[in-house]
Amino acid sequence: MKLSQELPRVNDILEKIAEASSLPLLWRGMTRYYARNGFGAVSYYWVKIGTNMPATLPLQHGFSKKEVALYCSFDFQRLDIVPRAALAAGVPIRWHEVWGNTELTVEERQFLEAMRQIDFTDGFSLPCYGPGNRNGVVGLGRIAPDADLSEERMTQLHFAAQAAHLRICGLFAEETGRERQLSAREKEILHWVARGKSNTVIADILQISPGTVDTYMRRIYEKLEVSDRTSAAVKGVGSGLIAA
Repeated sequence: MKLSQELPRVNDILEKIAEASSLPLLWRGMTRYYARNGFGAVSYYWVKIGTNMPATLPLQHGFSKKEVALYCSFDFQRLDIVPRAALAAGVPIRWHEVWGNTELTVEERQFLEAMRQIDFTDGFSLPCYGPGNRNGVVGLGRIAPDADLSEERMTQLHFAAQAAHLRICGLFAEETGRERQLSAREKEILHWVARGKSNTVIADILQISPGTVDTYMRRIYEKLEVSDRTSAAVKGVGSGLIAA
């Protein structure tokens, strides 16, 4: 049976998004929804205001550790042209079409070839728009052979992504009213985490020990009520604790 014949109504996911009380619950619902629609990998990140470039490490599910590590080893905020193209287009766009129809710089081509060498698969990017130009992009990869990629289905998936982004904006707006302020040093460290830097690299940049960075990271996790660095970065930008 085709996936499209057994999919839940789009209203079902919209209701779950509206009811989600935290980022982990919302993210879990999103990944399950897109998996049922034939996408085994999902990513999400905020973009820098005024640039349409990724502001954070992508919150991701289903991509391999090798893919994520290689992606983050590059200056992905600058070299990944797909998020900018998606936000400019305003509709879901396919990755290989963006790369194939754009005149690339030397660095962009090197980035693309490196990702291709580890068999990074094709997918779609869904632009999401929020209040105060706080925009985001949802990426869908690992496309199942029988996934429905029709314009109608992609529009429904786009609606779900936009609803989830607005819900995240709302959740983070609620967070700003709570006493969970980061210190200047914690913000500085979280800024570098959002740029994909490891604790060791951050220690070198700030000229402190890796152990000190670890201590700060534990404090950041506790204050932001998260358990991993990607969620901390996404929440830090979304809550306005660090600049997008």
